Amino acid sequence: MIVFSLRMCVPQSHHAEILKSVGSLLEPTRVLPGCLGCRFYTDIEDPSAFTLVEEWDSQGALDRHLTSAAYKTLVAAIELSSAPPTIRFDRVAHRAGIEVIEAARRAQGLL
Repeated sequence: MIVFSLRMCVPQSHHAEILKSVGSLLEPTRVLPGCLGCRFYTDIEDPSAFTLVEEWDSQGALDRHLTSAAYKTLVAAIELSSAPPTIRFDRVAHRAGIEVIEAARRAQGLL
């Protein structure tokens, strides 16, 4: 799995624009072949910061998305950033859930 994340800081004067433009991409992205998830977050500690997180099942699916016409909307949104954005592509080899918490608590005698 590949996780694409984008963090950008946007001046208050452009918040409505960024919410509308990136928000309009969420559902169309979620239904693309290979998309495992797509979410857009605001930062409660820094109201100017927004983070987009997309999960993809393969490099090919991500590449098709990155070269799509719809992706140009995201590039335009990035240009609203008041500072250089943070862009990451992380490869995830293993994913676990609540069982990790349970195992840690069990090892500490808390369960």
